[in-house]
Amino acid sequence: MPLDALYSAATGMLAQQTSLDNISNNLANVNTAGFKRGRASFADLLYTELTPQQASKQGNQVGLGVKIGSIQTQQEQGNLQSTGQALDLAIEGDGFFEVTQGNGTKGYTRAGSFTTDASGSLVTATGERLSPPIVIPENATDTAIGADGKVTAKVNGALKTLGQIRIATFPNQLGLSSLGDNLFGVTADSGAATLKTPGQKGVGALRSGELEMSNVNAVDEMVGMITTQRSYEAVAKVVTASDEMLQVANQLRR
Repeated sequence: MPLDALYSAATGMLAQQTSLDNISNNLANVNTAGFKRGRASFADLLYTELTPQQASKQGNQVGLGVKIGSIQTQQEQGNLQSTGQALDLAIEGDGFFEVTQGNGTKGYTRAGSFTTDASGSLVTATGERLSPPIVIPENATDTAIGADGKVTAKVNGALKTLGQIRIATFPNQLGLSSLGDNLFGVTADSGAATLKTPGQKGVGALRSGELEMSNVNAVDEMVGMITTQRSYEAVAKVVTASDEMLQVANQLRR
């Protein structure tokens, strides 16, 4: 039926538009430290049964379109970029930095562009405090962060350990929800966070003076954008064809 084709094509256009929205977001964040690209996955919709007169012996169903099944966050490692700043940290391997948000809840990030606030606490670029908290005294010099997360500095001429950075891991990191500001949140699908020492089995090591960049590949996204655009154009032609068929059917009444 032309009407079925019209509605199926409309679902296809909506799905391709959402896919393009996702690609646009990926490209917009190609230079965002710690950003993880999204990948759109499609799922077919319900099927309708054909009448016995229309059905063949091999099958009697016709599909009613498509939808976006999910936007899956791809957690593969991004390239590491040297910055020369001692408080810039990259995780080489699995895991996330745990931070405390302004409302007191925990967030998790791969963006390790840390600095200090007025109290000397390590905070992210958007102001979330590292958890467990680490405070660097105002008179500290030669601050260093080891691959195992140990933070040391010279205070009044003596070398002191200021704290230990922990890395959070999850039973299913693909289940984390994106919160914005380079943060992820815990969900029932991700499971609870477990804090471990960097470099332990199953946990990434820290790289001081480096940042993990976005894992978006601009060339791949441009190819995906062209493919999505062509798919949208093809489905739009189905809408036009369905409209022409309906016009012919209406003219038969005259």
